[in-house]
Amino acid sequence: MSFRRYLWVCRVGLATCLLALVGADIALTADPGFEAMPLLKQFCWDCHGADSPSAGLNLQPLSSNPDMAKHFRDWRNVIAMVEQRKMPPEDAEQPNDAQRRQLLGVIRAEMERVSQKFADDPGPVTIRRLTSSEYAYTIRDLTGLDLDIERDFVSDAVGGEGFTNVGDAQFMQDSTLERYLSAAKRVADHAIIGAGPLTFYSDPGKTGFELSAISRIQNIYRQHGFRTAAGEGGEAFGLDRYSRAFLVAWQFRFREQLGRGKFTIATLARDEGIDKRFAEYIWSVLTGRSNLSFPISDIAKSWKSLPAPKGERWDEHDIRARCDQLQKLVREWQNHLGENPDAKEEARILEENSFDVSETKLFEMNVNWPKGTKSAHVTFAIESADDDGRPNSVVMWQQPVFQFRIPDKVLLDPTPFREFVAKSDLERINFGKHPLGKAIKTDDFATKGTEPLTVTIPVRNGATSGRLLVTAKLDTRGSDNRIIRCTISQREETDQGKSVSALLAEPNSESFKKWKDGVLQFARLLPQISHREPAPSDRDPIPQPFDTTYNNPQRNYFHTHVKYHRDDRFLVENILDNETRQRLDHAWFDLLGSFEYHDAFLRTVVENYKLDLKGRGVADLTSQDVASLPAEARQHVRRLYDDYRAIQKAWTVNEPAHVDELRRFAGLAWRRPLSNSENRALREFYNFLRHKQKLPHRSAIRALTARILMAPEFLYRAERRKPSGDTSKPANTATPLDDWELASRLSYFLWSSVPDSELRRAAAAGELSDPDNLARQAKRMLKDEKARRLASEFFGQWFGFYQFDRYRGVDPKRFPEFTDELKAAMHNEAVSLFEHIVRRDRPVNEILFGNYTFLNQELAKHYGFKLDQPQTPSDTPELLNYYQVPADRNGGLLSLAAVLTVTSAPRRTSPVKRGDWILRRVLGTPVPPPPADAGSIPADDVLSDGKTVRQRLEAHRSNAACQNCHSRIDPLGFTLEHFDAIGRWRDHYRDGQQIDSSGILADGRKIAGPDGLRSYLAKNQRLFHRTLCVKLVGYALGRSESISDQALIEDMVGDIQKQPEFSNLVDRIVRSKQFRFRR
Repeated sequence: MSFRRYLWVCRVGLATCLLALVGADIALTADPGFEAMPLLKQFCWDCHGADSPSAGLNLQPLSSNPDMAKHFRDWRNVIAMVEQRKMPPEDAEQPNDAQRRQLLGVIRAEMERVSQKFADDPGPVTIRRLTSSEYAYTIRDLTGLDLDIERDFVSDAVGGEGFTNVGDAQFMQDSTLERYLSAAKRVADHAIIGAGPLTFYSDPGKTGFELSAISRIQNIYRQHGFRTAAGEGGEAFGLDRYSRAFLVAWQFRFREQLGRGKFTIATLARDEGIDKRFAEYIWSVLTGRSNLSFPISDIAKSWKSLPAPKGERWDEHDIRARCDQLQKLVREWQNHLGENPDAKEEARILEENSFDVSETKLFEMNVNWPKGTKSAHVTFAIESADDDGRPNSVVMWQQPVFQFRIPDKVLLDPTPFREFVAKSDLERINFGKHPLGKAIKTDDFATKGTEPLTVTIPVRNGATSGRLLVTAKLDTRGSDNRIIRCTISQREETDQGKSVSALLAEPNSESFKKWKDGVLQFARLLPQISHREPAPSDRDPIPQPFDTTYNNPQRNYFHTHVKYHRDDRFLVENILDNETRQRLDHAWFDLLGSFEYHDAFLRTVVENYKLDLKGRGVADLTSQDVASLPAEARQHVRRLYDDYRAIQKAWTVNEPAHVDELRRFAGLAWRRPLSNSENRALREFYNFLRHKQKLPHRSAIRALTARILMAPEFLYRAERRKPSGDTSKPANTATPLDDWELASRLSYFLWSSVPDSELRRAAAAGELSDPDNLARQAKRMLKDEKARRLASEFFGQWFGFYQFDRYRGVDPKRFPEFTDELKAAMHNEAVSLFEHIVRRDRPVNEILFGNYTFLNQELAKHYGFKLDQPQTPSDTPELLNYYQVPADRNGGLLSLAAVLTVTSAPRRTSPVKRGDWILRRVLGTPVPPPPADAGSIPADDVLSDGKTVRQRLEAHRSNAACQNCHSRIDPLGFTLEHFDAIGRWRDHYRDGQQIDSSGILADGRKIAGPDGLRSYLAKNQRLFHRTLCVKLVGYALGRSESISDQALIEDMVGDIQKQPEFSNLVDRIVRSKQFRFRR
């Protein structure tokens, strides 16, 4: 073990020893009036005396000193047994009625006296360590990550009322400490330490640093930007931003008429859900410019012609529809004017810096058809690209050739297109003839005007596709002076709607120059995309000086080594606010600094411009080195030089902020504000690592993060007793928890994790010391989605389905259908049922008697139910629907497959386990543990002897030592026998024998099937209510039930009769002195 690790072990071990010192147990001498000894000695000592006491209960010493505070459960059982005449046994001497009343009266009086004396005493609570699940939930809420850390921890022991959050059952061993250290380092490795605030990401290390930056960039782009055109692999988004901005501008224009005179564009933009800066920008374009050219001038004119409102009431639907039409007009012009490469995967994009038009364009188009197609169809079309909708232009289609593609993607030799055209089309196409009578080549053809020309191509036998090559040329001599778009498309045989197109014009004409100025203004002011993708793909071009030709080594090198290019000027200048701009800059700094981006880019510059930098990278260059380079190369190197140094500066400048953020992180992790000494110690530790240990900043921050997560203040839920100042009071006097301790106790009770921002705010304001405020916070928290954890942690541990998704107690050969997916759905069903009860604040009796559950298709099929609700987007264990169970079947706890499975044996049902589970977990009336020689029945349900499980159990309990307990257990367990070992309904065993789900209770009453069990539980629901209250109090306080809790528990049981909703029980607990105090 290293010295540093040794220091940690010593520190945590010492803290554990110190913090484990808690108040002493309640101890009380018996009241002199306790005179039960003679009766106990006469009727009970024979079985419950010093020599081998039955059921482990020795009443002999308790007869003289009942010690009610410590042994109140034993005395409560004595009362129950005597009152129900179950004790003494039938074959023993029996007390008469007067003696029985005397015995009960004496015990009850003593119990009441002790209970009243210590009512509301908080009781001793050993300091609690975070359980594995609490640790995982806490890390998730602190970092936003679900790292499954708890799977590497040792399973938690249970204590108290059967839960893992009990300090008495928790121990810290060296191996446990090692696991905590490993977990802390693992969390620290996910820290993102860059130009922005300290965050955490799902991937660790350098990979996580790069992917985190990409994620942040994409989130900002998607949230604020737009892309109204997308090629293959791309997704259009933000399509309605122009429409909503037009609407905001209209509302601002007519704000006085609308009764919104004091409204600003920012207010209207917020209400409309768009960025303020973008709305202000669109307003300035529509109203603040006098030099608008076509086509944007037409768009502004159309917006200004929108009708004014008639008073404060306006036809919102109509104006929205008109703004949608305006956006459609913008998109149509963008599509008309945008360049479209000869590749389907690239979108038609209109951009100011890439707009280039000529008189000719070479088209290459793949023509596809499904198998069995007899003819393919290709359409040639011309449309206006300026303000004249019907151009009278002539386009020459020169040197058209076609190639059929046969299997194995072999292209046949190119052949003149006219040789493949259907004979019926030849006269209409007029190959070799010009519309104006001019001479053209025999294989060429020409079109005039806007009437599309569709050509039929008979498909050659065996051909799978074809390729068309043709050059389109604008005939400027035979045409009006027009700017047109010509398009070749194929739609009939393919559902892909394939087309290629290009703009044609005479680039030297005056009309074109004027038109181009207007187009460039349109592209600049109302672009189709607000940003390029950070990682250019087929739909975004890569930057200069890379050769962008497909399959070119430089293009491939860019995608594999350089990878990223930033092009988001419109977004930054016209949409984002200053804070978001800064976040975007930080993300780009981290992205381009996460790997050797600058040197990778520099290598291409060196190669293209034949530079001799003597092997130096960007970091090694000086400003003079850059200034001495040739002008064209210098612009690229200067950008890399400046960008690299800006990133390094941003990282260095942000280092002190990371330390401050970690100190705030420590306050969140330790669930309270840090003291001045603690703040100072963390900063000193960082300085020690940097200056003494010479660690780089990121390594020091990760080490500091791990230290925070290894501190006892994090690992333990310490509640520090404050000195009362009154030396006359005993040392173990109950003292109130402070607000931060209450916040922590409440959040770990309901959420198994740290307080959220609202709870921290209330603690900081000192509000939680008021029970009403504490109860209000609890009510809020029960509605939160994190209350699902209470369903898993509390109800799961209580009823036995805790972490059922990891259950391995089913024989996979007997039940191959018990898949991981089905198991996850079963677990999800159980947790969702109790989440519904908690978050929807349902009556607690629905736990047993609810007629609903939560299913997906797989689980519904397992149960034999028909699930009508649609499942979207896919049927997975994570998507469960509320389902009302049919009248002949039961919902709620007793029909959960997870519960029915854990109460079964690996290959068969177990009425014993199920019956014991009902008595112990549901009713809180457990039977004593079986004797060592009790034996068991075979593990399989079908054996060669032909006996059923019932018959084997009857033979087993013929043993007198087993009879008493089995008479209570078996009848209840057999009521669930219709459910097999994985929770499915059945009417017969595997060997065909009929299921018998009946039984005779110990009092002679008959019980049969789930309905009989529900009736039995309904008659004994007070036992269930009391068990619920005892369990909930024990879980909330992290200890066993105490005699001082009796008044609280009885009040809770009484509450259920009047206000049966779950939240009322929580309300009663958090208001109690037990919850708000400690000793």
